[in-house]
Amino acid sequence: YPVCPGSDEYILGSPLFEKMTVHLENGKKLQVNSPGNRKSTRYISDVKLNGKTYTKNYVKHLDLMDGARIDIQMSDKPNKTRGTQKSDFPYSFSNEKK
Repeated sequence: YPVCPGSDEYILGSPLFEKMTVHLENGKKLQVNSPGNRKSTRYISDVKLNGKTYTKNYVKHLDLMDGARIDIQMSDKPNKTRGTQKSDFPYSFSNEKK
């Protein structure tokens, strides 16, 4: 879902399915795969975008509109290092510091 109105970023979250295909208006496909996904594997351990390791916690609209494949590997344990760099965070209006 869009993280912020007016932003071109969509947040990646734990999928509720194993496979999904969206047929885009331009004839391309957006595929999201999460093989073996189930209640006990609720944590994202790895993401690949078009076959390449992807560490960001969001995807940009344009990255999806030309067709894309997102492979999400789920785990029963949280990956505490994936998506933790500042560049992996989505846009935010907040400027609060922790």
